Amino acid sequence: MCLPHEAPPEAPPGTETRRVPPGRRPPRRPAPPAPPPPPPDDDEPPVSAAPSPEIDPDLWGDFAVFRETFLVYVSHARYNAALRVFGELLFEMVLEAWGHWPEQPEGYIRSHLRAAVADLRHLQGYLTTQGENPPEDEPYEAHLCRMAVRMSREVGGVAEQIERELGPWRGEVS
Repeated sequence: MCLPHEAPPEAPPGTETRRVPPGRRPPRRPAPPAPPPPPPDDDEPPVSAAPSPEIDPDLWGDFAVFRETFLVYVSHARYNAALRVFGELLFEMVLEAWGHWPEQPEGYIRSHLRAAVADLRHLQGYLTTQGENPPEDEPYEAHLCRMAVRMSREVGGVAEQIERELGPWRGEVS
């Protein structure tokens, strides 16, 4: 026991300090609430919506991280741009680490084509969903809904064709 004027004894050499087990730690205090945002200036320009870009297939790598079917929900132009920049950063970081991870069991091309099939299946479902419930009072919107359903079938056909060409993999369970 230490008296108030004495320093605590030092731990013997070669011993580690003991940590409190996670289940026995006292709960952390909640962070204080964030201050409210400043009131908007009347001089700020109105927020503009961010349209989906036209993507040149040769530049697909510039759009490799977040699907446009996700980014369409982030219509605030500034936030949309921030996610795109973050996506570029994330893609570059993943590519730097990629060579240090285990090889795909099917090999490079087959695994990448299977990933493309997965994205096509996502798009197939997305288009089908967009085609559901065409509005009766908007003929053009109803036309677009029907077209989305037709295109979903075509996208599904492309995915099926790739899957047929890949065939079963020797290590797969049929």
